[in-house]
Parts: sequence; structure tokens; C-alpha cells
Amino acid sequence: MNLNDKIKGALFGIALGDALGLGTEFMSAEEVKYYYPDGMRHFSQIIRDAHRCMWKRGDWTNDTQTVILLIESILERGKLDVSDYAVRMKGWFKENPTDMVDFYYSLFAIPQWVEHPREITHKVWRENDVYRASNEALPRAVITGILGAPRLVGNSLDIVAMTHDDTRCSTCGALIATMADSLLRKNEPADYNELEGIANTLDARTLPYLEMAYYGTLEDIRLDDEDSLWFARKTMAAALWSIWHCNSPEEILYTIIDAGRDADTNAAVAMGLAGLQYGYDALPDEVNKLLRYEEMENAATRFVDYMENIEKNKY
Repeated sequence: MNLNDKIKGALFGIALGDALGLGTEFMSAEEVKYYYPDGMRHFSQIIRDAHRCMWKRGDWTNDTQTVILLIESILERGKLDVSDYAVRMKGWFKENPTDMVDFYYSLFAIPQWVEHPREITHKVWRENDVYRASNEALPRAVITGILGAPRLVGNSLDIVAMTHDDTRCSTCGALIATMADSLLRKNEPADYNELEGIANTLDARTLPYLEMAYYGTLEDIRLDDEDSLWFARKTMAAALWSIWHCNSPEEILYTIIDAGRDADTNAAVAMGLAGLQYGYDALPDEVNKLLRYEEMENAATRFVDYMENIEKNKY
């Protein structure tokens, strides 16, 4: 596989996992079996309840939209520019998106946030006693993984901490990015000992979830627990588990989606990594039915061109 296959696979993997995962988002595993007895496999199956009727079948949610905003920022600035990305995030907020994360309102209301996102986020979280190691920022870490060295971990910490002032979140982002970098450039999963070292250095509270991902089962991660469905550590663990224990993009996609709860974010991150591991052509055919396929195709084509130039100039 070449760079195009892998990067296109990652971006479309994120979109597919997100859009199809919406079909089981917030459901328990038992509810998934009830509504989708043969499994959640096609956009046409997605039930039209109060939550899912806010999107058309085949459309993605905020998980993919924030990734596209990040790619557009990188392409225009020629690098990762957190402040420029913050401007785009705030502009998106003004469009009144369907699923804006609640605490983003507090961040975007502060004019200085776009210039100093990490610092303002830190202040807001501390002043409001926010204690929420949630997973909303993790799809962005797949992109910092694709960007790679020299600031692989640093970029990943920055891109998460601009909205999530919790080292559990940023550590999970660094682990996801390191896995993405290894799948893209080494054609193999990241070494467990390397990831363990990162987790131990940045925030050891992520270590039990990393261990579950490597040595355990998906059931050990307890994605179905209603009180912790949004944990960044669970999304990270599920994504890494899928790379270490599954054998195809289909197996990854369907296993994560049928587990329910925060299925769209979990599947977006896992399928972003799967796209890097297996390439675009290995993705399930349902990817061709994405509602905004051409929009992602345009972004992916330009991002591949950008990355090909970056990789070429390294040597």
C-alpha cells in the first residue's frame, strides 16, 4: 500500500465509523441486538428515533467534522496551527451544529480562546472545576499521527489540550497518534512497550486501559457501561484493542459498533487506525454511500498531496 491508500483509508475510515456508529450511539449492547438483530451494517438500517432523526442516514457527526476542519487548517497554514484551528472551530460553532459538545460553549464565548486555546481552556476548566476526561478530541489525534515527527507527541498533546484540560485525554491522544504513525510509516502496530512508556510518563492512570487493550478482551473495557461511555481511556483502549486483536476493517467496524454506547466516536477512532493498517480499498463497501462522500474525497486528495510533499522533502 502507498501513502494515498493509507491516508485516504484513515480519513474515510473515520467518516464511516462515525456515520455508521451513529446507528447504535447511546444504546446498550442489548438494545443494539433488539433494534438490529442481524447487526448494524448499513445506513439504511438506522432507526429514526429522537436522537438519530437529527441527521440524515449516511451523514457524519461532529467527530468527522472537526477532523475536516483540522485538515483544512493544516492545508491552508502549511502546518499544524492550533490558533488557526481554534478560529475554524469557533466559526463552525456559529453555524449552530447539531451536536456541539456542551462545555465548548464556555470556551468559545471567550474571545481570547482563539489566540491562546490551551491557556484559556486550562483556566476555564480550573475555574469551573471541570472533571471530564472525555473522548471528543481523540479523532484529531489520528491526524497528528499522520503528520508524524518531529512533534508527534507534542502536536498530539496540543491538539487535545486546546479543548480538554485533562492529561488523561491528552495521553490517550498521544497513544492514538503513536499507533497511527507506526501503522503509516512502519506498516505495523506500535510496540506495546513504547506505548507503555508514553502512558507511564504522561499519565499513569491510562495504563490499566492500555493493558486491557493489549492483553484483554473488548468486554474487559466495558464499553457498555452507561456511566463511563464517554471516557477517553475507553475509546483509546477500544481502538488499540481492535488493531491488536481484529483481522479486518469489517471485524473492527462491526465489533465496535455492535458494542453500542459511544459507538460513533469509538468507531471513528478505531476505523481511522484501521484505514491506515489496511488501506482504503479494504474498507466495507458502505463507505461509498456516505452522504458527503465527495466532500471527504476532496479533503483526502488534497491532504494526501500535502503529506506526499512532506514525506518527499524528508529525504
